Amino acid sequence: MARLGRSLMASLLLGGLLTTTAFAQGAMTDVGTPRSETLIVQTFDGRSANPTAQNPLNSYAIWRGFRELGWGYLWEMDTATGESYPEMADGMPEVLNDEHTQFRIKIRKGITWSDGVEFTTDDIIYSLDTAFKYREQLTNVASVTVYLKSYKKIDDYTFEVETVNPSYDLTTRLGVYTWGTPFNWVPKHVFEPLGDEVVTFQNAPPVTLGPYKVKEFDPNGFWQLWELREDWQKSSWGNLGTPKPKYILYKDFGAEETRALAFVQNQYDVDTFMSPDSIDAAKARNPKVETFSPTFPYHDMNDACSYGVYINQQRAPYDMPEVRWALALSLDLSQVGISAMSGQFKAAALPLPDTPITGPIFYEANLQKLQDLTIGDGYKPFDPGFSTTLVETLKAQGIDPSLLPTGDAVNAGFGAGWWKHDPAEAEKLLGSVGIKKGADGFYAMPDGSPWVIEFVIPGDWNKVLQRLGFSIADSWRQAGFNVNARQVDNGEYTTVQNTNARNELQINWSNTCVYNSNWLGNWNQFRTENIKPADSNDPLSGNYARITDQEVLDLVSEGAKLPLDDPKFVQNGQDIAMRIASEMQIINLMNIPTTIPTNSTYWTNFPKQDNFYAAPYTWWSSFKKTVVSIEPTGQQ
Repeated sequence: MARLGRSLMASLLLGGLLTTTAFAQGAMTDVGTPRSETLIVQTFDGRSANPTAQNPLNSYAIWRGFRELGWGYLWEMDTATGESYPEMADGMPEVLNDEHTQFRIKIRKGITWSDGVEFTTDDIIYSLDTAFKYREQLTNVASVTVYLKSYKKIDDYTFEVETVNPSYDLTTRLGVYTWGTPFNWVPKHVFEPLGDEVVTFQNAPPVTLGPYKVKEFDPNGFWQLWELREDWQKSSWGNLGTPKPKYILYKDFGAEETRALAFVQNQYDVDTFMSPDSIDAAKARNPKVETFSPTFPYHDMNDACSYGVYINQQRAPYDMPEVRWALALSLDLSQVGISAMSGQFKAAALPLPDTPITGPIFYEANLQKLQDLTIGDGYKPFDPGFSTTLVETLKAQGIDPSLLPTGDAVNAGFGAGWWKHDPAEAEKLLGSVGIKKGADGFYAMPDGSPWVIEFVIPGDWNKVLQRLGFSIADSWRQAGFNVNARQVDNGEYTTVQNTNARNELQINWSNTCVYNSNWLGNWNQFRTENIKPADSNDPLSGNYARITDQEVLDLVSEGAKLPLDDPKFVQNGQDIAMRIASEMQIINLMNIPTTIPTNSTYWTNFPKQDNFYAAPYTWWSSFKKTVVSIEPTGQQ
């Protein structure tokens, strides 16, 4: 009872309902740990609605450090290079047949769960058995049940798998591609005695594989505290290096205004998607607050994903390319980016980010096709001078020219181009399919009935995306679209993403996460089996962009049978990107501007542009590289 009382009080404190001087004193945190030994990060999704759900076989409180600190992977991704490396696996997989469907995998000896029990292939086989046995009841197992045809134990540290189709990307399908992996191993000795109850098991707190274990969590969903295991060397990534913080606290500091104040007061160390103006204000008040880069556009643009408007193409009138193109040409991205991001963004016309890794592979290869693209009666929609114009606009608005890129660095900083802002051409396209403006100035359907667009955007849990959503809606309204921009919490946002009947238009990032030449890591979701009827309430298990174009589906199916280094495989990826763009199946907007300020009062050596040893994201599994690289400052 006393423990529950302390937990509830801490929930009130950390939820922002009470104030405290604990942080200012530099001694103890509100959860009873030394501040100097505790790394504190803002949660990605704000407050968790399901904090007790910690069973990775089902939907669970994913944004609370599990994939970063708790789970273990056969192979991890080096996010600084885009290369896979073994984590729990003892080397790379051995290919057993010419068809590339059979593999032998070895795991490292000596890895133990957080309760001291050794991790062996028995855990892997049990996890797979359970996934297949309860595939209709468990919600987080489809990634393996559709991928594997068979599997078997060879010995305690060796197992073999057979995939349904040729698999040249096994290390990223059974390991990490970007942020983590959908399917995670569970401890046989904990789960097996539950029998059928495994499908409803909450698993709170869980037995984990990583160097950290759950010490305590808030039943109201505001925070989760992790503690370094005494035997962390025996953990899944105990061979990566010494984890520096003894404790890591994931916490929601509330609305951005509250967060910014707490950040300035050194109450936490790393934020998540704080808007540029709030960052500027925080930097002005605390010199320890730093952005990813000291020069414009200041923020990391190397996320695997990009922001875009996802359109339910299975619903009229969005099944017509003329309508989708009209929405794109009516969107003034330059003004949207300035209004929502103070101009600190990088445009991306293809359905993936334009990064130093993906730029040469996808953007440079398709640049001429983008410039030659025609729609309607021969109109060329691509604007290769978008970035140059944006720089001049920023200068005119008072940005110090010395902070802005010049020459070739303009496109490197702001993108290779985007679509023209041409509401007149958009009106022409809509008129060709019978959609015209009514007396009220808004577009109406061909039968004269009102056309109100429901555009779903995040609430305060992602302030940057929220602001982008509002700016896009304003841009469309100015062009004559009647738009209802509906803010939702993370739970409803996910439901809309996953449910055809609930989705019309949504700002999203789920299907544009291509990190390197292996486009299968994300676009493999564009499969016929991931398409459901337009009015379906059954949850999707992929293809949240609702890609139904047979040409794209065929390119994906063909590419999945090719080696990743085959020129034809790469060509298929380039063609997929161009096809989605040319039919405007996703209105891709920009690289995710990962506005992640850090506070170096208690910890230093975070990933920065001039110290890019890992992606600077606290919600990716690669955060472990930050955990072993940061250093305490000695502040008490």
